Amino acid sequence: MPEKRFPLVLADVEALNNSWGNLRWLVKQIVTEKLSVSRSEFTSGSKISTDLGGDSLDLVEIAIALEKITGIRVNERVPFNHVSEIVDYIYFIKTWKK
Repeated sequence: MPEKRFPLVLADVEALNNSWGNLRWLVKQIVTEKLSVSRSEFTSGSKISTDLGGDSLDLVEIAIALEKITGIRVNERVPFNHVSEIVDYIYFIKTWKK
């Protein structure tokens, strides 16, 4: 069964109901695609650089994808070390704006 790709427009993200679990799914899809890793290769606690082989350019690409999809400006100065930190950041910004 092929893996689902992440939503391409903000309306698709809104359809996810902005729940914590759905946000984790979205971030996992983006990280999977941008780092060319299997979804089974990492957890939310995986380190982006050491566990998944990501570098600073990969983080920029992940941030750009998140911005395009969610409409949330991802501050490039925020040091994301773990996948869970990306989820926490997006969730905080999304719920703080409400």
